Amino acid sequence: MDSRGQRERLACLVVAHNLGDAVIQSGFMRDLVASDYAEKYLVWTRPQVAFLFKDLPGCEVVCSQFPVGTSKQMGGTAVFTFLKAAWQVRHRRPSVTIDLIGDVRDRLFAHLAGTPRHLHIGWAEGHPFGRLIRNPFGAGAPFVTVPRDLRNVYAAHELMLARLVPGHQRQPAHSPVTAGGDPATRAGHALHVGLHPFASQACKLWPMANWRQLAGDLLARGARLSAFGAPSERTALSALFAEFGDKVRLVSGSMQGFADEAAALDVMVGLDSFSVHMAQRQGTRSVMINAGNTPELWAPPDGVVLAHSAGCVHYPCSNVPRCEGTAGEYACVKAITPGEALAAVFASPRLS
Repeated sequence: MDSRGQRERLACLVVAHNLGDAVIQSGFMRDLVASDYAEKYLVWTRPQVAFLFKDLPGCEVVCSQFPVGTSKQMGGTAVFTFLKAAWQVRHRRPSVTIDLIGDVRDRLFAHLAGTPRHLHIGWAEGHPFGRLIRNPFGAGAPFVTVPRDLRNVYAAHELMLARLVPGHQRQPAHSPVTAGGDPATRAGHALHVGLHPFASQACKLWPMANWRQLAGDLLARGARLSAFGAPSERTALSALFAEFGDKVRLVSGSMQGFADEAAALDVMVGLDSFSVHMAQRQGTRSVMINAGNTPELWAPPDGVVLAHSAGCVHYPCSNVPRCEGTAGEYACVKAITPGEALAAVFASPRLS
């Protein structure tokens, strides 16, 4: 609502960073639209994730790449596409822009969009999210500041939503699975487990041997398996699970296809990457194999997070590893065993 307690005319969400951020923020936007916060909505985001927002009622999407995130993709004509998108957003005259990152670069994007009001999230001093963003000139004037002890991104977004829409309460993505019996045979069907073994950073990767052992153990328990990767990862995905033949279904399609597949699973096992967040968005429980991030920071509300420091003095390093080239390289993620992942798949979900 605006300062007079009325609906915003046009609320714009800038979604500029990584795929996982986009997936999480699409859930936020879904709740914001459902709350009747504005008359219309606009999302400025990357074309790869536009589909996450296009089904929202009254929501228009403007696309470009951005000069932020792990994969910037700003070569060739991308700079001109970015500036054109900024002009398109500016031309629509949003009454407010909303920013769930709190980075100075996102405030710059809002300035390019010509918004009269920019509402951005802030993070208290010492909050682990502060390590992931840039604010060399200070945090500005946040609309809401996430306290240091609220160490989960989903919970931080709930705090932002509650400030934007007083009285908002989170609705669970699905009905939690109750304990009792082996989930592989519960409800008379084999548990369908998704495996997503890839991430954009080497420090996040779980050993390939562990993925193979987990796959074998899951098959021995009667589970059905689907393994996921991008089209460019198809060869690596096939090699990883070659020993299981057609017992492991390989899927390497579009992002939209991945979202549809995630909704059909019982459990998704993934890394500190977008797959577990897509599972959360689609109402599927997840098991996240964490690497160097603060474990609770990116924990999906209805998932299980596996994490170890393995005695590393730099843990958590926010995935800026100082262990590379040492005997303890990526020890934190390597310390998580296939047995732990197997147990988590067959456990009841818990809130992080």
